[in-house]
Amino acid sequence: MGQKLVQMYEFVKQNGGLPAQMRVAMKTGLPSEKAAAAPDAPDMIAKFRGAVKEICGKEPPA
Repeated sequence: MGQKLVQMYEFVKQNGGLPAQMRVAMKTGLPSEKAAAAPDAPDMIAKFRGAVKEICGKEPPA
C-alpha cells in the first residue's frame, strides 16, 4: 500500500526538500508519514502527480 505515493514524496524531497513536501501534503491532504498506509488509488496518484509537477516543475516518477 502507498508505494507509489511514498516514491513521489521521496522525489519531492530530493527536488525541493521539506518545504516542497509540506506543500504537497497541503495540496493533497495526505502527509508524508501517512502515505505508506494509504492505498495507491488511481485518483490519489493523479492528485499527487499534479501537485508534484506543479510544485517541483518536473514530472514525477511513474
